[in-house]
Amino acid sequence: MKSLFIVLFVAVSSITSFGQETSTMNGTYEGYIDGAYVFSDDEGYNTEFTKVTKEVSEKYDLTSEKFVGSQFTITFTVDSELDEDDEEIQVSTITDLLMPE
Repeated sequence: MKSLFIVLFVAVSSITSFGQETSTMNGTYEGYIDGAYVFSDDEGYNTEFTKVTKEVSEKYDLTSEKFVGSQFTITFTVDSELDEDDEEIQVSTITDLLMPE
């Protein structure tokens, strides 16, 4: 019975992670501003990302000024989470970051 529970848990976890939609955009890195990674698109609109994966942070130190002004292709996810007041907020996470050559 315990084995069945573990198998079901893994299956449900896999389904929810596969259901997560990823998006991609191109943008210019504006900097790490007020706890967010800010990128602007070709039309001048800013997009803020609140998290980066460990792989991205190991590849690029976005908290430094080194990459400000650089062009990137950003792959990201958007999830809903509850804040400390139990209100739903959108959390965007950069899952991959590529600098065009």
